[in-house]
Amino acid sequence: MKTLITITLLFLSIIAKSGTIDDGWYKSSVSYSNYSTGTYAKYTLNVRVEYDRVIAIDFGNDGSVHSGYNDEDYTYSGGYLTLYDYYGSSYAEASVTVYTSDGSTLIFKITIE
Repeated sequence: MKTLITITLLFLSIIAKSGTIDDGWYKSSVSYSNYSTGTYAKYTLNVRVEYDRVIAIDFGNDGSVHSGYNDEDYTYSGGYLTLYDYYGSSYAEASVTVYTSDGSTLIFKITIE
């Protein structure tokens, strides 16, 4: 019972009182799809959250995609988090779409638990 209470309190410390998620880096489950190449994969990656929006996805190999200006000629859109409470389990989800200069569309479905 103590373990369950500790885990619950730890998770609740991540969710701010206003029903938002705190700014910072989070380990998350990321489903990736590229319809142009038919590539679909699932990864555990770190994502950066600011103001309830995923603004960066770190691939762990010195690669990333992020909102704002970039030298790689891609456009980043989305990333707005939706918070859920499902039978006592809270999590957040977002979808990010990246449009590349070669016409590819990359979609990242992100879950932060």
